[in-house]
Amino acid sequence: MQSLFMRARASLENKGAFAAGAVPEMIADSWHRCLRHGLDPLGEPTDAVLSYGKLRERLEKHERLLSIVRPELELLSKQIAGTNYLTAFADREGIVLDVIMDNEFKESDCSRSINLGSIWSEEMRGTNALGLALHAGKTAMVTGGEHFFSKHGGVSCVSTPIFDSKGEIVGLLDASSEVAARQFHTQALVSLAALNIENRLFVDEHRKDIILQFHPREEYLSTQSVGMISIDQHGNLTGINRRAADILNGIETHGKKSFEQVFQNRFSTALKPLMQGDVIRLVDWLNSSYFARLRITRPHPRGTISRQSVSLSVPAVFSLKASTGRLVVRDEQVADCFRLALRSAKVGAPLAVIGDAGTGKTTFAQTVHTEINPAKPLIVLDCSMIKFESDGEGLIAEVLGATEKTNFNINSGGTLVLENLAKIDTAAAEKLAHVVNRLLQSKTKSNWLIISTGTAKFVCDKDWLPTVKMSLSGLSQVSLQLPNLLERTDFSQIAQAMLDKMSEDYRLSTGAIEALKRMPYDQNLNDLDNRLKILMVQCPGGIIREEQVLRHLVQSQNKETACPKCIGNTAREAKCNEINRVFRQCNSNVALASRKLGVSRNTVYSHVTT
Repeated sequence: MQSLFMRARASLENKGAFAAGAVPEMIADSWHRCLRHGLDPLGEPTDAVLSYGKLRERLEKHERLLSIVRPELELLSKQIAGTNYLTAFADREGIVLDVIMDNEFKESDCSRSINLGSIWSEEMRGTNALGLALHAGKTAMVTGGEHFFSKHGGVSCVSTPIFDSKGEIVGLLDASSEVAARQFHTQALVSLAALNIENRLFVDEHRKDIILQFHPREEYLSTQSVGMISIDQHGNLTGINRRAADILNGIETHGKKSFEQVFQNRFSTALKPLMQGDVIRLVDWLNSSYFARLRITRPHPRGTISRQSVSLSVPAVFSLKASTGRLVVRDEQVADCFRLALRSAKVGAPLAVIGDAGTGKTTFAQTVHTEINPAKPLIVLDCSMIKFESDGEGLIAEVLGATEKTNFNINSGGTLVLENLAKIDTAAAEKLAHVVNRLLQSKTKSNWLIISTGTAKFVCDKDWLPTVKMSLSGLSQVSLQLPNLLERTDFSQIAQAMLDKMSEDYRLSTGAIEALKRMPYDQNLNDLDNRLKILMVQCPGGIIREEQVLRHLVQSQNKETACPKCIGNTAREAKCNEINRVFRQCNSNVALASRKLGVSRNTVYSHVTT
């Protein structure tokens, strides 16, 4: 027996009229519009396609948008189950600008009409998902006979619009197939892909603004369902994504609105902890409560990277510039060392800065020099590399002014930093002792500061002349002990200061700093510097959070262990290990791993961040 819909379809084709109640409302409205346009359901749709020149202009105009859409289009293609499908992106006028189809779909009649530059408005193509979504401003599904033209009856399609932060449609995503059974599953995937694109567009559009992410549940702050609003420096709203509009339903957010017209919190009060990477609580004027955090974005890269040759030779004697940044001395022990170092330097007493590898001895010495002799030369001598036959004479020449090729001489004053003093060659030690004596006995000795990064007590065990031992032992008149990194109370300030020197586009959240403290490795400044560089490479910019530290640093050391929720179930462990293997293979890139595995990003997140 013929269904009500099929009767309505037959009536449309034979009489140009149909019973509207037998057809879904959106489809019925579209059929009526097509009839008003004078279209014939049994006729041929207009094969409207842009010329090559106009298509090229349109592609160039939307180049930035297409670069954001393409990765999601590729992922969507891999997520759609089975074969015989097509995914496409069209602009706000329904013109197809990008398309991906499998080999089976390429052989179908429909594939020859869906190509780059083809126009899919209702006026030309009748009822179709692209045209209907564009007209209605929401997701549309058109299956088989719901298409106005009977020629399109063998395909089913789903399309959803993509909105910018002002609520305007900037394009549409479409997925079409000759298999109608899986279209409801495809609809969810298309909607999720559109949401991902909208979020990326939002961030890209508001890079100069403050972007606030919020959600009623804190664990959702790391997902694509998070609400986002952008705010200028005065606290005025400059944009809101679709998810935020849904979350704030009932609150007027369009037009010229301020942060404090949406939330009960004061903007200046809320901004301070947000800028420090903390998660805060916000309450809107309907008394709904949210968790919120800041998303810091990087500006678009400008200019080109200059290339220059790098010399690989490492001289034993070299000069350093005065320190341009302030030493982090929030720790009480380090502050006391710095205070004593300045007092000693002012009277010309040599300093021995003692500490384990990576405690910042050379940086400490450099900062002391900056405070005392910023305009004078800073000479560093790596005692493990200096030899009598070569650098020994060079050291005397440079420091004592035996040649005119150097700006360093005994009368100029400055700072001499001795590194790895315990590893000096016996013959070179005699030359060094001679230099030290000349500096300490000179009339301008108060202009010279000698700092050794290590204790001089080792000279008692050396087979040296008594005069050499006496001279080098005198370098430890004042000994200062620097604490190890984990013993310092200013760890967070040190970590952020290191990150600021590398780039101003990154900040560490409180959770990320605590995770770095717990890292299972030999904690020193060099190790911390290396770990921060890894995070800068792996993270896209903004606030580096605890889950990113765990994902990129901790988990890389525990490569073969499944996440806690999968341990104990053999099948789930195998799947979890495979996800983590591909994730590591993709250099911890969640989007790339999800595309290779054919699963959602949230699935990858759930196994690598637990």
